[in-house]
Amino acid sequence: MRINHLLRIGIPSLLAIGAAACCAVAVGSYGTREGERDVGPWAVVERTDLHLRVMAGGDLQPMKERTVVCEVEDITEKEGLTVVSLVENGQPVKKGDVLCRLDSSQLDDLALNEEILLGQVRSECTQARLSKETAEIALREYVEGLVAQHCKDYEGKIALGKSDVQKYREHLEWTERMSAKGYASRAQLASERQTLAKAEHDLDKTTREYRLFLRFQVEKETVTLRGNIGIAESNLRGAEARLKLQEDRLAHIRKQIERCVIRAPQDGIAIHARRGFFRRNPLQEGSTVYEGQELFKLPDLTRMEAEVSLNESMGPQVKVGMPAEVRVASLGERILPGKVVSVTPLSDVNWKEDDERIRHFIVRVRLDDTPPKMLPLMSATVEIDTGTVEDCLTIPVAAMGMRGREQFCYVLGPSAPERRVITTRRSTAELIEVTGGLAEGEHVLLTPPVEPQVGRLGASPGGSDGAEGGRT
Repeated sequence: MRINHLLRIGIPSLLAIGAAACCAVAVGSYGTREGERDVGPWAVVERTDLHLRVMAGGDLQPMKERTVVCEVEDITEKEGLTVVSLVENGQPVKKGDVLCRLDSSQLDDLALNEEILLGQVRSECTQARLSKETAEIALREYVEGLVAQHCKDYEGKIALGKSDVQKYREHLEWTERMSAKGYASRAQLASERQTLAKAEHDLDKTTREYRLFLRFQVEKETVTLRGNIGIAESNLRGAEARLKLQEDRLAHIRKQIERCVIRAPQDGIAIHARRGFFRRNPLQEGSTVYEGQELFKLPDLTRMEAEVSLNESMGPQVKVGMPAEVRVASLGERILPGKVVSVTPLSDVNWKEDDERIRHFIVRVRLDDTPPKMLPLMSATVEIDTGTVEDCLTIPVAAMGMRGREQFCYVLGPSAPERRVITTRRSTAELIEVTGGLAEGEHVLLTPPVEPQVGRLGASPGGSDGAEGGRT
């Protein structure tokens, strides 16, 4: 087919609309007056301005939109969450309205288990706090009570020992005087001396115990009790940290449960996001969604753009800033002016195409004015004015034929139509720019003769074996 021929030579497809005037077409006979024969319609090769336009189909898209994504983190054993309910696609919503509910049963079970663990950690924290308070009381009791009590006991024992030593020394002196006068026996004197020595020994022992108590026992016991406080404080900090961690974990799970109810962040209409590599899987009840996945789009309906897909052969012709005309299916033949605001730098696979070998450029055309009741995904057709080729040599598209990669046409000669190989560049749906092989004013047939195919015993007169003719 001729579209295949045009694509094969790199000329924009017949979706481009010719804005230039057609060449003059005539129907007449050819040859001498006696031998006239009908050659069919023909056209004059002439110079004209070639107005290039590219047409493409697509749909409306908002210039700005709010995307609602799944914010529930994947913290359960099951991957993803199941959609329980959701609003209809395109339904108007108010800020705070429920857009979607996700199954939170596993999160509820997880929260219950965490609440049980939280109770246990709270008990551990309370026990650690009581242990710390007990250790602090024990230290105060020892320093402020027991130490003073032991000091008084030792001081009392020392005072009593000194008193006993003084008493026994005086009694020994009296016994020695009595013994010198013969009133006391030697045995009595020895007993008195032994009693004094024992009293002095007991006093010395008590004094040394008191000194050891003050120098070492108090310090050792104080260090031990303060160490118990430090251990209790460390245990308490650990218990409080575990408690905080458990409380945060439970709060985090409850936050995920709250996020299972997805609400509208603003007024607008809720558009379901499409899923999958080719974006063809609609969001519906029973679908599995994942963290970060787009669920809804809330578009700004006051400013719209047309998003169209151009075959990669035509993409380089379109530049940002080119004027365009947009026709929306719901508006009939009404034309909405706009301009090209973006062209993807690289061609990519169009998700609407099944064949990944077909690559396209994505072009967005912003409407100068957005009529009311325009909605995203409405079908739109865009005509982009890609410029004008001034004073170029043109022939009608119907006049050109192809044989393999060779382009040709039939030119009216002195005696018969002459097959002429030509070179071309740009085209519209009606005209082709000729860059070589023809001269202005020549006449070309609009219906080139069908060239014979190669037979078993001969070859075609016009080219290589087995090539197709001028018209297919």
